[in-house]
Amino acid sequence: MNAERQITGHSSRLRKYQKYLLVPAILAILVIIGIHQMVSADSIQTGNLVVAVTDYHNDGSLDGAAVYVDGGYEGTTSETDGAGTLNISDIAQGSHTLRVTDSGYRSFLETFTYPEGPEIHVALSDSPLVPLIPENNNSRGLNIVFIPSSTYFRTSDDSVVRTNAYTDNETLFRQDVTRIINDTFDNLGAVTDPALPLPSDYQSRLNFYYYFDPANPADAFSGCAGTVPDSYWDNVTFSDLTVVLYPLYDGLYTNVSYQPVGCYVNSGTGHKVMKVPANRETLAYHESGHGLYGLVDAYCGDTDYFENDPYPNIWSSQNGCISSAIADNRDPSGCRQVQSDPGDTDTCIKNFWRSDPDPDIMKTGEFGMFGAASTERIVYILNKSEE
Repeated sequence: MNAERQITGHSSRLRKYQKYLLVPAILAILVIIGIHQMVSADSIQTGNLVVAVTDYHNDGSLDGAAVYVDGGYEGTTSETDGAGTLNISDIAQGSHTLRVTDSGYRSFLETFTYPEGPEIHVALSDSPLVPLIPENNNSRGLNIVFIPSSTYFRTSDDSVVRTNAYTDNETLFRQDVTRIINDTFDNLGAVTDPALPLPSDYQSRLNFYYYFDPANPADAFSGCAGTVPDSYWDNVTFSDLTVVLYPLYDGLYTNVSYQPVGCYVNSGTGHKVMKVPANRETLAYHESGHGLYGLVDAYCGDTDYFENDPYPNIWSSQNGCISSAIADNRDPSGCRQVQSDPGDTDTCIKNFWRSDPDPDIMKTGEFGMFGAASTERIVYILNKSEE
């Protein structure tokens, strides 16, 4: 019993001492936290940002445009800081939202990271056509215009579904367009043959726009590549490729009765149209292979085949394929006929030949690479756009 009481008494005294020791420990922790907060606050750097606003169509400076950062009003552009500009101080490092409005123009909304650049150039448009990277506009580049679709496809009941996902939300549409551009069009080097490098400045040879008229959207499932309103062609007279973007393809394409996930149709100069879903963005590689670079499908099926000279990726004869491979230092043994794969239920064979290795993105659609023949064609088109 005495031993038991001694142990109990010792534990009680220990807890008493621990309580007194705990007070300075807590104070020390609070001091450390306070110092850390002071250091963190001091480490947050701020700087100045210049917002320059111009008219997209004539590149003239716009005074009187209202500028908002993270929802807060910062002022209007004026000649005080230089025609059409506003100098904003104390911009903290990190991500911010910029909104610019002006009477008679469509509002501009974009996320930016400071201090990636000390100046942001905003080009306001008074039409549904909006440039995405106005400062990089190349008068000799290829022009790609995105337009939102008011429909998507659902495989569970094989139906075309109406949607306001884009027409009611321009910000969402712009975000999806920007993501697809960044991940595919501007990331072409990730899927081309490294032995045939693309022009180092190839991204600057592509001009991107989007067309947003909520009352007159495109319909991705009216026709193979979709249709655009007549008013679109009145405003867009210069496009090399129009991209009908729809929100999603709901399900998997497993039945030929389904509407196609992606498609490209050439209806004449300036009227080249492709469609892709926002949730299957890598399909943009395949469809833009058609629309921008003139590549031909390498799969066997219901599509158009022709020898796309110069620098073809499909040949109308085996000898032509072999001769081209030898001339361009490719392995001629890679030339093989366009036909269905072993084990396919449908037997298909065409009198055309291909040489790019599998997985060939012009055959698979949504994965693989552009082989040497396709890459050579892509390089040719990119260089030709600068002539």
